[in-house]
Amino acid sequence: MQNKKVKGINLLFQVLLFILIPLASSCSEGDFSIGDDFVTSDTYTAITDTFALDLSTFRMDTVETSATGVALCGYSETHETSSTAFFRIGVPTSRVDDKEQFDSLCLVMNHSGYYLGDTTKLFGLDVHLLDEEITTNKSGTICNDDWFDYSPVPAGSSHYYPEPNAERELSIRLSDDLGKMLLDTLQRNSFLTSADFEEIIKGVALTPDKEGSDAIMGYNASEGSINIRLYTHLTELEEIEITHNFPLTSTSYQFNHIESISEEPLLQGLTSYKQTVSETQLDHSAVLQGGTGFFTRIDIEGLSSMKALENKGRIVKANLLIGVHKEQNQTQNPPSSLFLLEADNINQLSSYIVDSSGSTVTGTLTQATSLYEETWVYSFDITYFLNALINEEVISDGTGIVVALSQDDLEGSVTKLKFKGYTDSSAETRLNVFYYNYDKE
Repeated sequence: MQNKKVKGINLLFQVLLFILIPLASSCSEGDFSIGDDFVTSDTYTAITDTFALDLSTFRMDTVETSATGVALCGYSETHETSSTAFFRIGVPTSRVDDKEQFDSLCLVMNHSGYYLGDTTKLFGLDVHLLDEEITTNKSGTICNDDWFDYSPVPAGSSHYYPEPNAERELSIRLSDDLGKMLLDTLQRNSFLTSADFEEIIKGVALTPDKEGSDAIMGYNASEGSINIRLYTHLTELEEIEITHNFPLTSTSYQFNHIESISEEPLLQGLTSYKQTVSETQLDHSAVLQGGTGFFTRIDIEGLSSMKALENKGRIVKANLLIGVHKEQNQTQNPPSSLFLLEADNINQLSSYIVDSSGSTVTGTLTQATSLYEETWVYSFDITYFLNALINEEVISDGTGIVVALSQDDLEGSVTKLKFKGYTDSSAETRLNVFYYNYDKE
């Protein structure tokens, strides 16, 4: 769509109503570019048009990552992301006999099935004990940029080849000294309270081994799903094997510290949600990612010019298409659906964009495979949204559309999408609008 000054809305309608030109010709007037096709009848003129877009990236100050049910740990240079998982553990409900003998101590957890990155490489993580208690903010949550200090010496480590889709149990051997201390504590304090225990073990941090790993793994983190397991035995007529579980307690105190390790200075320079980086500054692309706070904003050029349609016409169909870059070594498809929110000129979000029935508009992912490449495009029907803007008394040029993940993916994943900008050579990202103008008698 050509980007010229509006010469006058009335002139546009005069061109449409009174000048007959061949369908193969092309013309433009103001912020409208008319060249796809149009047909006239006795009552209206129907137009199919493509509007210019401007994609940009901004970053929310924080993202709540507590109580998601998934502990994320890993490091990926390919996806420019790192995550450390924090959680509390509680006292076991089983009683400990004074005669029990120590065997071993392990951290036991299960894969959630979520991962990002290359799981064919050797993956490593360390288990650390915290030096300070995990606390929540005033709203009772914990965010991606929160941090709690831990002992620099790990209590245990593991290196393995992940099997994220097998719901495999992972058991990490922990320090024998720690295990013997826990057994001795329980034998000397049979009525140990949770508060007393938190003075002994304030919490646990799972940190990624950055050497060689290129993945972030998800582990089930509902209450009781992660355990520090103490293995002991009693020797009577025969040896009796016993286990005591120190479980993950309240999920409100489990969170993921997620950070972008991008070397792109423009992205690292986003220190306020009010700042944006244009697609032209990021190689004709924009970024959306869970956990890190990156969002994609879309501005429709000439949005205020659509006001000309009020009482003179109506948008029949508005289809927003957004192409997705396939990242290097990408092993997972993009999410099946995305959402749109309305934002003001400083990226303050107001509400989800809905359709005429009040249902939230979701983007449908379509996939196409050619001889040379595989492409993904999201399609959003924003007809009702644009018509509602047209009928408002005032349309602000600062009104924008923000592309968002689901809340679960935003807070409990590091899923990353790199969208193709409007200026990308593929021309996959665009806004197609079919509208009609009422003919005057």
